Amino acid sequence: MPSLIHTYAEMLLARGLAILGSFGVAITTARMLGPVERGRYYYIVTLAAIALQIASLGIQSSNTYLIARTPALLAQIMANSLWLAVLAGVAAAAGVIAFDLAIGGPEQSFMFVAIVMALTPSLLLFLYLSNIAVALNRPRTFNGLIILNGVAAIGAALSASWLAPQLGGFLVAAVVASFVACVVAWAVLAKGVDIPRRFDVGLFRDGIAFALRAHVATLLGFVMGRMSVMVLRQFGEFADIGYWSIAAQIADALLILPSTIGLLLFPALVRAKGPARMQQYKVALLQITLLMALVCTASAVLASPIVTIIFGKAYEPAVAIILALLPGVFFIGVASAASQFLSASGFPWSQVMAWLCGATLQVVLSVALFGQFGAVGLAWIQSASAGFVCVWLLLNSLRSGLSADL
Repeated sequence: MPSLIHTYAEMLLARGLAILGSFGVAITTARMLGPVERGRYYYIVTLAAIALQIASLGIQSSNTYLIARTPALLAQIMANSLWLAVLAGVAAAAGVIAFDLAIGGPEQSFMFVAIVMALTPSLLLFLYLSNIAVALNRPRTFNGLIILNGVAAIGAALSASWLAPQLGGFLVAAVVASFVACVVAWAVLAKGVDIPRRFDVGLFRDGIAFALRAHVATLLGFVMGRMSVMVLRQFGEFADIGYWSIAAQIADALLILPSTIGLLLFPALVRAKGPARMQQYKVALLQITLLMALVCTASAVLASPIVTIIFGKAYEPAVAIILALLPGVFFIGVASAASQFLSASGFPWSQVMAWLCGATLQVVLSVALFGQFGAVGLAWIQSASAGFVCVWLLLNSLRSGLSADL
């Protein structure tokens, strides 16, 4: 247990350092661009992130599962990951661009299209590679990669603030940073590994059944977190997205804690059998619940000074959004432990249904109530929907654990 706690601490520290890069980018773009242009920046990056989630196919989860079970598959899994990142990434990017055009999104310039098309595959490849490092039980490699990703992001953003302090300059900087992180991650993981050039269809089929369920659940969870951006784009203003982007940045930072623990917990639960798996899950669930309660309470107290001092008084409307998102952050954090347990137990379709029902509930309430309650109302709806999913997954995991003990 001490070694596991030490590993958790190292990874949390690394993610904390990495998030400083993300915050640095947010602060730089917020200060240099203002709420409206910051909203445009966040909207374009969100489109790329949505495309990433669509294109991932849940392969990062199946890669972790397959490598944890059979490490000899590393070389072919890396080859498959590269092929999928490029082909699926480009296809998904084209799809979200077409969707944005169909719903009457902003005028799409060559820059807009090029950024989404380039950013999606590179983000996807880095996601695959960083998860492979975890599957190989190389947490320090993972730590180094995510720190590098954060350093590259803030370095590129600071360069853009000096060379081209406009929307286009910051978007190009995001692409450059993502490419740098991918090249380094590939070089580190591919060292000494004879990676084939061909795509292994058989291996892809072996993982896709598991990956598909993970993909749908992950995609629905991500949609719940980014759905409000699309609602604001359709019915609100870019300034609203600018305020929301700051609140979302802080919420995403808080979720690093449970997601980091989950990354390490999943391979451990896969290897554990019977009562040992349930015991590990209960310990992790208690730890995450207590930590998230503490972190969310502290964040509620500090939200106002953090926003006004770091981002500026122009972003003060983001404070109310943050306070409304914090219950959802707590629920998603707790739900992450239940999700890892259910995933390690075979990823039942009931887990997918929880996210599907939660996303559907959020869509209906968001569209119906936005006109009356605005962006803050969207945040409360997101938190309530997250609470619904959390309760569903907790009950499902406990029932699954009891069945396994019988």
